[in-house]
Amino acid sequence: MNYQSVIFSKYLGDEQLQQVVSDEAFIKKILLFEIALAKAQSGLGMISKKVAEEINLKVKKVIISPKDLDDGTLQNGIPVITILAIVKEKLSAEGKKYLHFGATSQDALDTAQVLMIKDAVTVIEKKLATLITTFLKLLKRYDETPCMAHTRGQQAIPITFGVKINAWLQPLQRQMQRLTEMKQHLFIIQLGGAAGTLSFYGDKAKKLTDIFAKELQLQSTPQWHTQRDHFCEFTNWLAILTGILGKMGADILVMSQTEINEVIENGEGGGKSSTMPHKNNPVLSEALVALSKLNATLQSQMLQSLVHVNERDATAWILEWNAIPQMIINTGASLNHALTIATKMKVNTQNMKKNVESFLKNTDQK
Repeated sequence: MNYQSVIFSKYLGDEQLQQVVSDEAFIKKILLFEIALAKAQSGLGMISKKVAEEINLKVKKVIISPKDLDDGTLQNGIPVITILAIVKEKLSAEGKKYLHFGATSQDALDTAQVLMIKDAVTVIEKKLATLITTFLKLLKRYDETPCMAHTRGQQAIPITFGVKINAWLQPLQRQMQRLTEMKQHLFIIQLGGAAGTLSFYGDKAKKLTDIFAKELQLQSTPQWHTQRDHFCEFTNWLAILTGILGKMGADILVMSQTEINEVIENGEGGGKSSTMPHKNNPVLSEALVALSKLNATLQSQMLQSLVHVNERDATAWILEWNAIPQMIINTGASLNHALTIATKMKVNTQNMKKNVESFLKNTDQK
């Protein structure tokens, strides 16, 4: 679902989250959808338990590579049809009949995407919690350290370094709270059938969605085929998070300038120059700013997916497939770099004090 250059995979990526949102992982989520659906349907007598068990056993064993889906996806615009064809080769005649029974490809793709997001959130939430804890330690150490405030690029008044750290920390704490609230309605199943009405399942539709959701450890909800606000809310959360970290990066880029020299981003492990050996470039802070802009751009793409015409619109749908995995990876990279900075940043308290004293002296002279 995404492409990430190997050259930049650590600098502009996150290896763990790249695996979470990989094509291979996404295929597994689609297969989980089919297993859970069959099991839920057998519990209501819609298909036999024998068929559900066969689907469960055979689907768990099937191995499908992204390459296997190339031609089918090109032909159909979605990978689900080819996945089902591959699985059906392993099933009995009755198993083939009841695989994906009453569902549509969008049900499988959207639910798989939610399952993928759920796994990603687990990783991101842990990284965010660690970063918040690290900032709290940094705040405890430098809360009262005098330094200069700058407004509109100019020296303003003396403050403390704690004011700057809080400007990085407090929005992250609010993001954690927002995530807790968002998870209540983000981790939901998609099951609507051909046009989102669930008419195929008749009066058993509501019970089926409840049991199916329980099987996948997601929330039961009415279909949302053309309602993309949940995904946009999530990606907006990602864009806000990377924007918060981008603000931190932008601050450090200024504070680490040679003439100011109040912080060194990564201690002695900063970026080197091919021609200037004296340099210690703040390359992680540069990445924080760039990644925040990348996610902001991708979020504008996601907002266009809200214009989902009629009961299914692939022109909107495709935008999500491109944006969501990349935004997740960008967010993981940002959190990694922010944690490295918060852990290894060298704070030049003497220069902070010197800059404050110089300001006071110059203003007194005026």
